Amino acid sequence: MQTTEVTPNSGNVVEELAAVIRQHLDKYPRLSLNGLSKRCKVSEPTLRRIVKGQIKTTPTLTTVVDILSSINREPSIRRLSEMYPGAIGEVLKEGFSIIQDQNYDYQYVNDLNEHLADQQAYLIFKLAANRCGVTRQKIRELFGLVGEEKLNNLMMNDIIYQVDSTLHTKVKGFSLGHELFINHFKAVANFIDTAQQNGPKKNLYYNFSNSVNEAGLKELIQVQRQAFKKVAKILNDEKYAGNIPAFAIGAVDTLDNPTPPA
Repeated sequence: MQTTEVTPNSGNVVEELAAVIRQHLDKYPRLSLNGLSKRCKVSEPTLRRIVKGQIKTTPTLTTVVDILSSINREPSIRRLSEMYPGAIGEVLKEGFSIIQDQNYDYQYVNDLNEHLADQQAYLIFKLAANRCGVTRQKIRELFGLVGEEKLNNLMMNDIIYQVDSTLHTKVKGFSLGHELFINHFKAVANFIDTAQQNGPKKNLYYNFSNSVNEAGLKELIQVQRQAFKKVAKILNDEKYAGNIPAFAIGAVDTLDNPTPPA
């Protein structure tokens, strides 16, 4: 069966987003655009350009979710996409298609972007977010006293809590701003064991590249997306629940960005 990805019209997305912002400001006349900017952590100039229709391309997925989750006080990505059936809904469904198809209730909590910008803090949170949680002793083994201080900070901010000797997060399924992805990707990639292993191999790592046409690139993205839908299904299936803190990371892109990341 052939599937066709819907690419929403950027103008429609901006128009719908502008209407949402205007309606919210009309509902709360004492709230200024600057006040909304501080609340949703999207710059005031960006909000102003959206409201005036001066953005020609679709705003980033993070910007869309920042605005909608703040206005609706709704962290659930699935519920946000259900609230907006038009072009906005299509953007959310396409951007989060891997977790949308199985109705996983992943949440976007804006404040987590700030608290988890640090690589160690992110890894500590990621371990605690596993269904089995993590112990303080394990955090100390992996990250030392500095890591334990970062753990204490996350607990002080009510992001991680402790039950008996196990640490857990308030939010289990979570999504963060796209601007953090590369930093977090590198942090997780450092755990890939490339040393010689005795017995059956317990990990997998590959790095492919070649020049392709537009159809080839589209196919690569589709293959990766389908693979990660299966990965998400396994990780969320109670049949596979255990104590191994497994991870899978991946990306498809091109090596012709105008400014390669440092």
